[in-house]
Amino acid sequence: MKTDWDVAIIGAGPAGGVAAAMLAARGKRVLLIERSAWPRDKVCGGCLNARAVAALTEEGLGSALRGSRPIEQVAWHVGGRALEHAAPGGAAILRSEMDAAIVAEAVARGCTFLPGTSATLLPATADAHRVIRLRDCARETKVSASAILACDGIGGTSLSGESRAGWRISRKSWIGVSMTCNAWPGELDAKTIHMHVGRGGYAGLACMSDGRVHLAAALDPAACRKAGGPAPLIEAIFGSCGRNVRSDFSAGRFHGTGGLTRRRDRLGGHRVLAVGDACGYVEPFTGEGMAWAICCAREAVELLPAPDAQWPCDLADRWQAIHHATIGHRQRWCRGLRTMMHHPALAASAVAVGRAAPAVSSFLASRVCEVQPGGAA
Repeated sequence: MKTDWDVAIIGAGPAGGVAAAMLAARGKRVLLIERSAWPRDKVCGGCLNARAVAALTEEGLGSALRGSRPIEQVAWHVGGRALEHAAPGGAAILRSEMDAAIVAEAVARGCTFLPGTSATLLPATADAHRVIRLRDCARETKVSASAILACDGIGGTSLSGESRAGWRISRKSWIGVSMTCNAWPGELDAKTIHMHVGRGGYAGLACMSDGRVHLAAALDPAACRKAGGPAPLIEAIFGSCGRNVRSDFSAGRFHGTGGLTRRRDRLGGHRVLAVGDACGYVEPFTGEGMAWAICCAREAVELLPAPDAQWPCDLADRWQAIHHATIGHRQRWCRGLRTMMHHPALAASAVAVGRAAPAVSSFLASRVCEVQPGGAA
């Protein structure tokens, strides 16, 4: 393996995979590093909105969604009432399948991929490269790159040594859990994302193309502990929405993550930029999270200077401004919706208003789910 690269990318999720594929297609020497064994599951709702689908297609990565199921609408369930709005052009797919397909395309374009390898970014020097220490089960080595993209998500530590780039986690941040069910009691519309809001959390269901159902939830940690774990709390949420579930969730395996809502004061440092969820995160609802990651990767790739060019001293600040302009305003809408989802009474009122005034639901969907106004059902 070479030890000198144009770009090294830490993390092979949607942001890292898309960036690797784009850079490799442009003839750059790209090293993609993933600490987990491959392929792997992630805490994710398994849904992409129309913007994410379009972005993948534009980058020649549409084949990564070959095994997906189309999404046409979202149904919000609170208490015994539901509000539906159109969300055409989306897709439901397991993260393990999509990520593996994107990485496979990046490798086909010339990227070198190292799964099962941890990466530690060493302190910056006056050199024209940054050095990364790599470690797997058998060895430890060092590589250098003209630019580093930290795409290691909300649990990432790549930027822990960079000035003012540490995590700031919201005190009221909820945790995320997900699992895939081989069977599901009752009927679900295969082209609908079903969101259920209750005390202590909200949970979404999406049907996969193989007939399985993917469940993802954002839960209040205190409520989760009080209920005795995610399974009983999620069952209570479904029950409060009138969905009688007699399924033993404990028979499946939940994947969990720490506090979802977080941010960084600075999105990079010398020859390193945070990309995707590593920039910060807000609880998403209907596929926004992957859209943010993919669009973020596209913007970062365009910003990177040539490998032999000098690294602008203000590049991290410029990246922060670009990220705020392209992703930040979309996340603001999710912050507002997050507040409502944390309070079932507010969510129930919003459902009532949406049913009485479909234009309100349509407007909110156009901002959060990125569909055209007028799509309320």
